[in-house]
Amino acid sequence: MPPWPTSHRTGLSTPSCVPDGRRLRAGAEACRTRRCRRFRGFLPLWTFRGRGACHHPGTGRRRGRLGRTAHSVKSRPVGRRPPIARRWGAPGAFAAACLRHGTSIKTRRSSMKIGILGVGHIGKTLTQRLGATGHDVKVANSRGPETIGADVLASGGRAVTVAEAVADVDVLILSIPLNRLPEIAPLLADVPADTVVVDTSNYYPLRDSRIEAIDAGQVESLWVTELLGRPIAKAWNAIGSHSFAAKAKPAGSADRIAIPVAADSGRDRRLAMALVEDTGFDAFDAGTLADSWRQQPGAPSYCTDLTREEMPGALAAAEAERLPKRRDVAVAAIQERVGDGSTNPDAEYLVRLNRALFM
Repeated sequence: MPPWPTSHRTGLSTPSCVPDGRRLRAGAEACRTRRCRRFRGFLPLWTFRGRGACHHPGTGRRRGRLGRTAHSVKSRPVGRRPPIARRWGAPGAFAAACLRHGTSIKTRRSSMKIGILGVGHIGKTLTQRLGATGHDVKVANSRGPETIGADVLASGGRAVTVAEAVADVDVLILSIPLNRLPEIAPLLADVPADTVVVDTSNYYPLRDSRIEAIDAGQVESLWVTELLGRPIAKAWNAIGSHSFAAKAKPAGSADRIAIPVAADSGRDRRLAMALVEDTGFDAFDAGTLADSWRQQPGAPSYCTDLTREEMPGALAAAEAERLPKRRDVAVAAIQERVGDGSTNPDAEYLVRLNRALFM
């Protein structure tokens, strides 16, 4: 319980220095512009005409006018100005925080310029979801912008050329097969170093042909980093395309699926995690790229639709030497069921199969 009374007029908790909530706006809601650093909760919505501040006891305050009357209480120690808390879940909002073990992650801006290469199963959903949350999304494929369907662009994404997609963006998402990455590597040479590059690919020898380094045990993400000549973040590779398209839920929902995110740069990892949250899934900090083998095909966390609470155990249970065998057994089972190596099975079958083989 908060150390101040609750207003019988508004039903909101109010600091003791505000008598009976009289300085609350009528019909006030939880404050979405100031956040209490001490109690980690949103304050009531004050009628500040100037700059406001947290009025929780002991957290400090800034002087200013409060509504139409002066604030006549004893001065409290002046603390740091509380950070701006962005509204989560509103159209146009970039995730202000994503959680791992209750740790908040703040992002630098509310809307980002995002380039996406690839409009396959994952790239299509990324374009739709990120466009719907207010990001400026450009999407390209290898065949030209005129070949990108209207359904992909329905949420505000723009079809552009590949060269345009990689230019002047905050985040570049590579949603193309692993064997196509060498084709776009030269394009990334001129991409600024502070642009975050996120890779969603996985290694499947049947599709990508044999890559000796990966077959010998090199982590897929480290191979991609060497190929591109720059650091990357790994995200959205460990969820099936149907689950990604159909199972998004608002933050805080029960059984919300978690997606592991790995990167060597803490900044890159935080940005990628915030975008994962924007797409409707819990982002889980999976550590550095050296550990990202734990989210590769064949691992317990790979396409098994786990929650945030289940993810730590799944990542810890991965066994590197067993991943290739399990991956290939799953591919063989899918081929037997659907008759070829390119058609995706329905989501529930894929999740059941992967849980039986990988966990």
